[in-house]
Amino acid sequence: MNILSIIDKAIIKHGHETAILKFLPENRYNTDIFKTTGQYDWFSGQVLYCLVRYLQPRRIIEISTASGYATMFMALALKQNNWGRIDTHEINPKAAQSAENLFAVHGLKKYINLMVGDARKTSINSPSDYSIYFLDSIHTEEFARWFIEQHVMRSERIDAIFHMHDILPLTARVRRWNTPPFEGSDLDPSYRIDQTKRFKYRIRKLLHLRTDEIEDTVQIQTYPPNDGEDLQTFDGNCTTEAIWGNKLVDMMPKEDHLFLYDIADSYSLLNPREYDQHAIGRTDSKGNPMEWNESLWCKVAAVKSAYTNLNKAKNP
Repeated sequence: MNILSIIDKAIIKHGHETAILKFLPENRYNTDIFKTTGQYDWFSGQVLYCLVRYLQPRRIIEISTASGYATMFMALALKQNNWGRIDTHEINPKAAQSAENLFAVHGLKKYINLMVGDARKTSINSPSDYSIYFLDSIHTEEFARWFIEQHVMRSERIDAIFHMHDILPLTARVRRWNTPPFEGSDLDPSYRIDQTKRFKYRIRKLLHLRTDEIEDTVQIQTYPPNDGEDLQTFDGNCTTEAIWGNKLVDMMPKEDHLFLYDIADSYSLLNPREYDQHAIGRTDSKGNPMEWNESLWCKVAAVKSAYTNLNKAKNP
């Protein structure tokens, strides 16, 4: 079964349940609940919930927990299944404590094994029979490679699936407020480079990264407005993880991967645009608030094959 069929069947079977999740997007920026805020979109969250309900996984690995926002979608599905466990890893002790409190309030602790510390140490002896590999961490190519080498390449399940967050197809055309694309960036390369550095500084602050934890090599390509529009756009891939992730996708059969950006308007059952107005910093090409649904889903077998082939292409 291809990855779109899996998602489609999951939504058809469990999409009617997702109203129970609305308290999450409604409190996404409530720092009394979520000490660290993220941008896991409403449609992406519903798909995540439906997949966990449909696949009935015994084990899930997640990096990183942050304050538990995306974790909640999975854990609430496990609670409905009355089965399964998430091994989730978070480096920030304050965020981890906030997540623990949240899980306790909702009676989810039995479904979650939260480990605090650098995942490159806390996950080193984790099992190889996960059904879902969920990556949403520091968004560098180096870290994504570590996760795939340490975990995905060791996977023993032929039915396992892999998720990467904060990545869009190269065909996406989106905007951020006060970040790329920039007025005049196509005319003045030095301006573009300066603004790219400022943007990556904001990324580091948002993700609580040290300066040496994000590579300073991202080039942002802007695109002129379409007919009837006044605003530049870009493809949204501003991290080395996302840029490298698209190279990985290029090595996979089309049926084995799916960007949720491409199907977000296909499931009216889920009201996928219900929280667009809540999308801080993200807009469409006209400047209207828009959740981008920056989620990539792949079959693990395809990731393993693509990773091997990508390495061969790099080192023939």
